[in-house]
Amino acid sequence: MEYNSIKLGDNELMDYMIINDVRRGISTGMTNVTESSISDGASLVKSNFSSKKIELDFTILENIIKTKRIIGKLTGIKQLQKLIFSDDPNVLWQVITDGEIKTTEHNNGKYTTGTISFLVPSGYSESVDTKVLNESNSGSEFGTITHNADGSTKVQINNQGTLETFPKIKITNVHENGYLGLVNENGILELGKRDEADGETNAVSEYLYDSKNDTTFSDFKDVADGTPNPQSDLIATNGKIEFQNDGLRLKDAGTAESNQIIAGGMKVMTLPADSNGHVGAVNFYSYFNLFAWATAFGQTGVLQVLFTDINDKLVAGYGIIKPDKSGNIAVMKGWVGGNNPREVISHDFAANNGEGSGAGSFNNTQFNQKTGHTDFRKSGGNLGFFWKGSRIQRYIPELENTEIAKVYLYIGQYKNSNKFMTNLVIRNMSYRKDKVSVWSDLPNRYQTGSIMEVDMENGKIINNGLASNNELVVGSEFISIPAGESELDIYQSSWNTTPPKIEIEWKERFL
Repeated sequence: MEYNSIKLGDNELMDYMIINDVRRGISTGMTNVTESSISDGASLVKSNFSSKKIELDFTILENIIKTKRIIGKLTGIKQLQKLIFSDDPNVLWQVITDGEIKTTEHNNGKYTTGTISFLVPSGYSESVDTKVLNESNSGSEFGTITHNADGSTKVQINNQGTLETFPKIKITNVHENGYLGLVNENGILELGKRDEADGETNAVSEYLYDSKNDTTFSDFKDVADGTPNPQSDLIATNGKIEFQNDGLRLKDAGTAESNQIIAGGMKVMTLPADSNGHVGAVNFYSYFNLFAWATAFGQTGVLQVLFTDINDKLVAGYGIIKPDKSGNIAVMKGWVGGNNPREVISHDFAANNGEGSGAGSFNNTQFNQKTGHTDFRKSGGNLGFFWKGSRIQRYIPELENTEIAKVYLYIGQYKNSNKFMTNLVIRNMSYRKDKVSVWSDLPNRYQTGSIMEVDMENGKIINNGLASNNELVVGSEFISIPAGESELDIYQSSWNTTPPKIEIEWKERFL
């Protein structure tokens, strides 16, 4: 076999050497574990693929010393690199140099030969590109998606690799739904609750507002002049916020009194009545998407999502403040009302766009341009504030029976600063009331348009951008797609006969 190219990472090895021989083998070795059986011989307990080696014999003809140093640099990487051969350009091996690269100098140093040994820890190669099967290309070489009248879906998948592979599966719920079951010959994975009802007389949840249906936040109204900020009387509210391009932004900070330190605008909405005609929720959940990115050091600003009772008394609040007038440190805040209104949560973060820049654990992984997902939950006296992958809990006993009846949205600026944050935005918001004791069409676990993503290889469940491995039903396992043609069946709640939209992507793997 004559090779036109052998690439290691982004580097072409044949620019520096002549390849004499390549030893890739036919397959990967097997490691078998047996145990003695009662009769003759032994019983097979388990069998695993071993790691694999790839060896390249090479010759260097020119600039021998310089070239050897270059090769040493290219191969002396302490992490896996992609190795691609020109005779199989759509497949890559994840390799690392194994052992010393020994060479022999010939004919008084006029040319050098040697061998590079690469270890393939996984023992297999994989396709360079990701294979995708979705609603648009159903019926192609990758497989076929068939939706059934009962709401279930049959997916015929053609994995053209020689090994099983662990896919990523995206399920978009076209109708509200409470359960997802994924079944193939390698296992079963279940999400949600199989017997979740579509409607019943019970303590149920009701969605009261979703900005997806109110894209300019027109249901939130400007507060009247002189309306106090529910969280602090140091905050003025006679400015204006309005929808601009991607969400609510500060339009005009307005003015602040001499005893106030922040000026800005505020909007308010009284919760819509539930199906019983009642306004107010003791048990309440709100999702909101916030964007906080200062594009220059010293920019400042304040953002608040505040929840009050019907008399405008603070129950709880979630905020982002950046008082840092020289650097780039912002703070996530959590406030509570009750007998002793106070701040209960404070976490610093870099007001960057999540790109890192040495920020380490302070990196803005929650409120950057690509994410922004967060939420708040009140269950009686238990208050939960979402922060970087989990909900921080605080128990305020005197708020056990207090109803949230209004939502205030505030964006403002420190009056002693002239550099406002480039991006301080409320991009979308929804909220619901829990434990409404009525017969109703349940706002089920998976709402219409919600997206469930299952990463089989890394064992992750993502629901609308939030980590949701707690959705897994006990006994479930992350499943693989076998080599060749196979069937994956996807089931929903029995009462949901509207099939979801399916997208499956995978890497083909080869011995």
